[in-house]
Amino acid sequence: MKNFKEYLKSEKYQTVVKPEVKRTIVVIFYTLIYSLGVAWFLETSQIPLYASGIPGVSQLIRDFLLYVLGVDLQSYERVLIGLLTILLNIPILILGWFGVSKKFVIYSMISVIVQASVLAYMPEIDLGLSDPSFALTSTILGGLLIGIGVGGALKHGTSTGGFDIVAQYVSFKKGKSVGVVTMSMNVVIGVLGGLITKGHIFDSNGMEIAAGVIISYTILRLLISTLMTDRLHTSYQYISTEIISTYADDIIKEILIKLHRGVTLINVEGGYTRTPKTMMLVIISSYELSTLKQLVNNIDPGAFIIVRPAKEVIGNFTKKRIA
Repeated sequence: MKNFKEYLKSEKYQTVVKPEVKRTIVVIFYTLIYSLGVAWFLETSQIPLYASGIPGVSQLIRDFLLYVLGVDLQSYERVLIGLLTILLNIPILILGWFGVSKKFVIYSMISVIVQASVLAYMPEIDLGLSDPSFALTSTILGGLLIGIGVGGALKHGTSTGGFDIVAQYVSFKKGKSVGVVTMSMNVVIGVLGGLITKGHIFDSNGMEIAAGVIISYTILRLLISTLMTDRLHTSYQYISTEIISTYADDIIKEILIKLHRGVTLINVEGGYTRTPKTMMLVIISSYELSTLKQLVNNIDPGAFIIVRPAKEVIGNFTKKRIA
């Protein structure tokens, strides 16, 4: 027991193991939020509402089998979605492994397993929103939970997998916003969903629900999710950070070694204490923020950090894969 307590206080645990444990817990937590948004709000709606990314593609395949091919899936609809979520993520995870970041993909694999399990086996709860008149409520609440799940995971340098990895890959290669890339791919899901279910979905009065209604609700859900994702993560790709600390030399060393970023130094003085300090100006990608905050906190928990979005960076700034 004593050795275990000493290990928890060791530098290796604090700087290497603890951050990874934290990220693992974070990705599971935010994936659960994402999955509950799909399972409890989108899937229970009488008007088809499609999820983001691979779960949305899985819903499309399920509905294609049901409404176009007339396959009787009986009680296996949700299990099919869970299975498809895993299978369709495999090629994307391979892309991410070689084109984004191995560590990023490992967290995404954890997320995919959690997603598939929740979508396949999470007990359905009647929230009273199944009637078509509550479709807007389901759209908003489902969109918020999905956006929180995706944005929260990205904020901590992890991912819910699927289109997130593709978006990160395109963002890294082309410099496009993650939210914009994801939005474009998911709009296609909504349009195809409306076309597939056209003529097969009816309201409580027996009136056919037009494809445009299904597409509109899905696009609204996408807008809500995208806004929440960019709100939690950041719609900017680069961040300007200002760090004020009396341990500047140690912090600079860690930034140079672990982030490989340049540091600009500015001499400052505390207005109250009149103590000389150093302000370090560092430009990083948004995906490196979590790592930067962790390494600064390990050296100086009392450091003052200012984070600002940088709309554009011109000059000697290297694009890097996610840590």
